[in-house]
Amino acid sequence: MADKIKYEIYSGAGNDFVMINNLNLIVPPDKQKKFTIDICNNYFKKLDGVIFADKPVKEGSAIRMNYYNRDGSFGAMCGNGARCIAMYAWKNGIIKNKNFTLEAVNDLYSAEIIDDINVKIAFPEPKEIKGDISIKAEFGDGLKDMNVSYVNVGSDQLVIFIDDQTNKNALRKPLDEIDVNYTGKILRFHNEFQPRGVNVNFVQPLGNNEICVRTYERGVERETLACGTGIIASGIISVLSGKSEAPVKVLAESGEWLKVDMKSSGSNVTGMSLTGSARRISEGEIDIPEAIK
Repeated sequence: MADKIKYEIYSGAGNDFVMINNLNLIVPPDKQKKFTIDICNNYFKKLDGVIFADKPVKEGSAIRMNYYNRDGSFGAMCGNGARCIAMYAWKNGIIKNKNFTLEAVNDLYSAEIIDDINVKIAFPEPKEIKGDISIKAEFGDGLKDMNVSYVNVGSDQLVIFIDDQTNKNALRKPLDEIDVNYTGKILRFHNEFQPRGVNVNFVQPLGNNEICVRTYERGVERETLACGTGIIASGIISVLSGKSEAPVKVLAESGEWLKVDMKSSGSNVTGMSLTGSARRISEGEIDIPEAIK
């Protein structure tokens, strides 16, 4: 076994990941959780997680994305990570065509390399959408009523429009002043959405089919600069609630704009896609952790 593992750091609109070419199974599947926790604690304390480029399991897919949050949790789709692994696979010659099928969390996604920076990922239909959910939350000064929506696009997303009067009364702050790490954590662990919990997206409509989103991410357990699936979920609720028309331009906390497109009929959503950047930041080698030896 080699003494070192090569890695690259990729950023998907501010969501930063360690990318590992694992086609030769240098990190066996049963060791990937321990590997992620080890290197995120010891090498990459500011990054959001680890993505393994693994051999596909499903017929027709070109590559499999195994994504682990920095705490080692697994099983949720990562939209920004999907763009990053698509660009990583293209630039490293793992795939030869700019249009291919990506496998992640037992679903298939169509990937398109648009140029040297941008990638489009097509998503299957949402697994579940629930709008106008009434909940109560405690933020230190008594229970507050909130009006939220839930979307499962391969990961569980809570969408909160802060221009809603009920939510205004609860949050009492504009989007740029909300303490996302404090407020988001409370809602991420809300009893209504257990046992899995949710990502929490605070959304401000900007007009002209544009919205701004800030997200507290489950598994990372803090605000991240962008959450791809959260951005898609926010775009879906924005369209279904009549606040926007598709395509929706979404401003992430990183300052980057992403595009969410879809077709909607009543409460049905099809043809979803997420388009945005995927940039290589750096590369290097790390010692193989004791956790996987």
